[in-house]
Amino acid sequence: MENKQISGLMVIFGASGDLAERFIYPALHQLYVRDKLAEKFAIIGAARSNFSEKEFQDYVKQAVEKGPNFTEFDDVFLKLCSYEVVDSMQAADFETLKETINEVVKEKQLDNNFLYFYSISPNLYDETTTHLKASGMLEIEGNHKVIVEKPFGENLASAKEYNKLLLKAFEEENIYYNDHFPAMDFAQNILATRYFNPIIDAIWNKNFVENVQISLPESLSIEDRGGFYDDYGAVLDMFQNHILQLLAIVAMDLPKSLEAVDVHKEKLKALKSVADFDKKMVKDKVVRGQYQADQSGEYHNYRDEEDVSTDSNTDTYFAAELAVNSDRWQGVPFYVRTGKALVENHFTIDLVLKNRGDVEGNVANRLTFELEPKRGLSFVLDQKQATNEFAALTSFFGPDDKNYQTAYIPDPYENLLEDALKGEAVLFPTFPEIKEQWRIADSIVNAWQELPEPDFPNYRAKSFGPAEAEQLVKQNGHEWIYRSELPTA
Repeated sequence: MENKQISGLMVIFGASGDLAERFIYPALHQLYVRDKLAEKFAIIGAARSNFSEKEFQDYVKQAVEKGPNFTEFDDVFLKLCSYEVVDSMQAADFETLKETINEVVKEKQLDNNFLYFYSISPNLYDETTTHLKASGMLEIEGNHKVIVEKPFGENLASAKEYNKLLLKAFEEENIYYNDHFPAMDFAQNILATRYFNPIIDAIWNKNFVENVQISLPESLSIEDRGGFYDDYGAVLDMFQNHILQLLAIVAMDLPKSLEAVDVHKEKLKALKSVADFDKKMVKDKVVRGQYQADQSGEYHNYRDEEDVSTDSNTDTYFAAELAVNSDRWQGVPFYVRTGKALVENHFTIDLVLKNRGDVEGNVANRLTFELEPKRGLSFVLDQKQATNEFAALTSFFGPDDKNYQTAYIPDPYENLLEDALKGEAVLFPTFPEIKEQWRIADSIVNAWQELPEPDFPNYRAKSFGPAEAEQLVKQNGHEWIYRSELPTA
């Protein structure tokens, strides 16, 4: 992989918004201090906020200092940052932005490498893209790419419409659909471990795996995201994108190479092998929940959160059993779960291994990939107890904490921005993948509309979630792998 420093220009639409503040500016600063960005690189913030350049640079600095991986601020980074007042509804603002870009490129002698980050609401994609094209900005000599943030649409139909809008101005290969979970170093570890170790890939199938569990429980409530969250819920905020991307990475056949074209080919095949849900399947194999206040009063009822409807039926918990109908996984259930205000807080993938029927272990043997907060690969296996009998002793192996504690682990947005600027697409879902993800999610949401309204709330905050989620796996003789214990009374 080329290690040449990146030169070019990045325009951030929605430059005064939450996404830019929390993720984009910290990631760009870290790329700069890690010598990934050249001195001949420029960042233009574009938003309606009436910032002066100094005010914008102060805003960027404050964002960086609160961001991940921050140790010390490099003031030279601010020389890369300028600001332009841009209203997506005003064509004249894009004419001015084009002039600014030409001036910056000429003054700093930048490479003709342009990246536009849509850190804006999807309802602004049309005007933003239209004005980008009409202004002639995309006719400036060079390569023009765009990043759009998840969730991409509200359903399959809207996703297709947004894609059509972007295709008016950008080639498909220059549209980067952003989902930060595939860009997590320890999500990439799933594919890398299989690719590096043939012995691991040899057991990566129905002959050795009893079930797969993708668990993304969160201890945080929705906090101040009520307006957004009440429109989406857990199924669209986490399942349609993050979980299904992780499922594709786990379920796909091993690609011929780690290049984008081969990886995306196998991910798409895996997603296509997941069937639509019908009403009966949703009733039997999907659990949704909504939290209520815990007994200590630390958490509110979801319906009492700010900007949430008092009779909301939005799901804050989601669990499901999916079948991957491929030769590799036929008959192996894929269990997924996620939720807010839970007693657990981790992102983990477990491949529960088949045991001999005559061996009794304390816990399920498994191969585990921990993404956050613990990181790395571990095994739970049985070996012999130190007695003169063949009795099983459950033993834990890994992860390699020593190496990971000393290594610099980039934030996912560092990986995403670096790859997008270089034109490397392996971390970004393709639109065909997104269409399959919406197909699966839409089939669940559409079935919910035909079923009776849920009896919410149905789980207390600081619990493992709804009781129905236990039955979901128990009906197949399985158990969830939990990583926390309920507090004692």
